[in-house]
Amino acid sequence: MRILPIILFSFLTILATAQIDTAQIYDLVPVTVQATRFETADTKSPLATTSLAKSFIQRGQNQLSVNESLDAIPGLFALNGNNFSQDLRVSIRGFGARSAFGIRGVKVLVDGIPESTPDGQAQVDNLDLGVLENIEVVRGPSSGLYGNASGGVISFTTQNPTINPFVEARVALGSYGLQQYQLKTGQQKGKFGYLIHGIHVNTNGYRENSGMKNTILNGKFNFQLTDKSDLQFLANYANSPQADDPGGINLAQAEEDRKSARDRNLSFMGGEEIVQSRFALIYKNAIADNQQLEIKTWISNRDFANRLPFGFGGIVEFDRTFTGFNTNYQLDKTLFGLPYRLKIGVDLQNQVDDRTRFVNENGVKGNMTLDQKEAFLSFGTFLVQELSLTDNFTAMLGLRYDAIRLKATDNFLSNGDQSGESNLNNFNPTFGLVYSASDAANIYGNISTSFETPTLNELSNNPSGLGGFNPDLMPQEATNYEVGIKGIVNNKLRYELALFTIKVKEEIVSFELEDFPDRDFFRNAGSTDRKGVEASLTYSLARGLNAFLNYTYSDFKYDEFRSFNGNFLPGIPKHNTFFALNYSRNKGLFGSLQVRSIGELFAKDDNSVTVDGYTVVNLKLGYRHNLTKGHIEPFFGINNLLGTEYFDNVRVNAFGSRFYEPAPTANFYGGVKVFF
Repeated sequence: MRILPIILFSFLTILATAQIDTAQIYDLVPVTVQATRFETADTKSPLATTSLAKSFIQRGQNQLSVNESLDAIPGLFALNGNNFSQDLRVSIRGFGARSAFGIRGVKVLVDGIPESTPDGQAQVDNLDLGVLENIEVVRGPSSGLYGNASGGVISFTTQNPTINPFVEARVALGSYGLQQYQLKTGQQKGKFGYLIHGIHVNTNGYRENSGMKNTILNGKFNFQLTDKSDLQFLANYANSPQADDPGGINLAQAEEDRKSARDRNLSFMGGEEIVQSRFALIYKNAIADNQQLEIKTWISNRDFANRLPFGFGGIVEFDRTFTGFNTNYQLDKTLFGLPYRLKIGVDLQNQVDDRTRFVNENGVKGNMTLDQKEAFLSFGTFLVQELSLTDNFTAMLGLRYDAIRLKATDNFLSNGDQSGESNLNNFNPTFGLVYSASDAANIYGNISTSFETPTLNELSNNPSGLGGFNPDLMPQEATNYEVGIKGIVNNKLRYELALFTIKVKEEIVSFELEDFPDRDFFRNAGSTDRKGVEASLTYSLARGLNAFLNYTYSDFKYDEFRSFNGNFLPGIPKHNTFFALNYSRNKGLFGSLQVRSIGELFAKDDNSVTVDGYTVVNLKLGYRHNLTKGHIEPFFGINNLLGTEYFDNVRVNAFGSRFYEPAPTANFYGGVKVFF
């Protein structure tokens, strides 16, 4: 770390040549968030929220994985940014840490439409950073607002059409054969607006058998029907014909050759292919000055094929259809002479997976071993209320009831009929208070809950080796108690401090079996205790120059689980720190120096294997040259500037000590963006 002060000094010297005007302070102001169900200033919300703006998400970033942005959020820990077959793994306050691939236990929304299926699964391989306007995160259990699998909320909002028509093209090249090509155009003309975006990405990957190809298309079309109503049509298409999986390796293999893949992943041609499409309609109507009606409906289809590194059942295919409907009504009025807001709504969601498994004969599909249809039907109704008791004191109450039906129909009857079904009901409250002494001091507290059913994939991974669902796997439930303070001082310093404790019952944890290596199974722990601290600071040093510092302390332990009582939950570091120094103006030089420091974590439930902590430094620089009707923006970045050797994914409880997926050492990217 001796070189870090030199890098910091050099970065500041470069910025000094940009003639920063220290007499003009860049004001920090509250940000309006919507993921809490009401449009609210983030400093006035009784929940822990974080919002990231477009400039942080897009400008000069590699835009290869959404964790480039999510790393900046306290309480959130992301892994697996470089294995595109397993997809990004995200946990918020420990929810989602068990995930073998993709996101579990965290509600993911895109433009208000659930990307998370009703059973709690979410992948972001069809999401591109180049079209995002902002990211909002609600940190902590939120089932009182969003139902099943809402240990936290990540809400992505894509760009809207602008009044002036534009065309934007971006080309980037980088290490390991990285190629990115983006094109974006849009316009708001009268009552019609559109934004269309496309990207193609191709990379060979850092390790053996880690290449990826992906093409994503997005469309947003706005129609103003009347002065008070509008209709929005959303379309998304993703085609990834290649996402190779190098697999987890043991420590000796990692030390010998960090780029190597597991031998079985090579022989069985580990990897996946997906084609996904999603279409949605959103209707909004301002019925009166104080009343709003919103109706949403959507359908998505995911065609998935995966080759796992074992023979029997090693090729998995499913065709998933996810349909949904939401309607909600909001009323703003006075109650007993006090400002009052109410939102009431209904969610109806249905997920159907046609799942098959085949023998993996060295990458070639063999005989069928499983054929079953899995269905997850969810009905939820919610009520959220907000009452301003005084000018400075506000109370929020959320109530939600969910009724769920799970069903598996076994169509592969040669080993018996494993069909079955289950009905679940759950009620979740959320209660919060916030006292706003001033803009500089907003003290809040909340009690919130969550429940989380196992996903269909987790249920279908039956340790018995037969079809049907694992009959021993139960939903988990959690209660969160939280207090905090947040505010903005003199429009120059933004801060937040949150302290929480969470009690989780029937915690779902992952494990592997010798007969099915690289296939994750799941079981329930009795209970876990999670205690944590999340702190963040943003300081405006000068106009356009900001410093960020976030810190997370996570003390997550098993309370009742076999012989592991008192052990730390694996896969989550106790200490997580993020620092960034960002400079951005409407013209000229821009840049960012980011430092992420992760403490050690455990790879097994028995805490017998410790994965060392690490510090990673990323640097990006660019220059914006304004033209008569646009601008040109060359950019350059170095990830892992110091060449730190670390693991960006840890496979929890992996059999054979194959816990490790090495991250790339120093790597580069660069390109140019042209906007007219």
